[in-house]
Amino acid sequence: MGYSDFEFKTPQATAYNGITPGTVLASKAVVVGANKNVDVLAIADLKLGAGAGTSVTKTAAEINLLVAGVAGGYKLAYGTATIGTATDTIVTGLATVVSAVVSLVGDPSITHMSSTCTVGNQTGQPAAGSIVIKSWKPTATGNVTPIAADTVFANVNWIAIGT
Repeated sequence: MGYSDFEFKTPQATAYNGITPGTVLASKAVVVGANKNVDVLAIADLKLGAGAGTSVTKTAAEINLLVAGVAGGYKLAYGTATIGTATDTIVTGLATVVSAVVSLVGDPSITHMSSTCTVGNQTGQPAAGSIVIKSWKPTATGNVTPIAADTVFANVNWIAIGT
């Protein structure tokens, strides 16, 4: 039997074992379409494809950057601090901190209106790897000029970026 005895045909868009090319059927094989694409593929909670809902539109390189987190060489630390004084120093676990943000866990109140944070110069105050959280309250009811909060009042979430 030679090659001339075979009839070669181009792929047809017909069902194979109940699966239309370009689709996936549960408990069956994946059959790609003529363009080598699959419409919907779910790997655990990751769902890929136009029919899967939200499409993955990033390249592998872009996704790898997101997984890496912050820019090359930097790390991220975060936590919740129980605020008990107007100024609290938080040890982040990083060697040095280059940037930080803080936010109230709950709603502002008369005893705790807002919090701010500083990374300082990381050689003096605060010590390397630490941040200082300052908490503020209104001067009085009807006077929102901030003054240092001076009672145990709330928790704040913080995020620090550093090495």
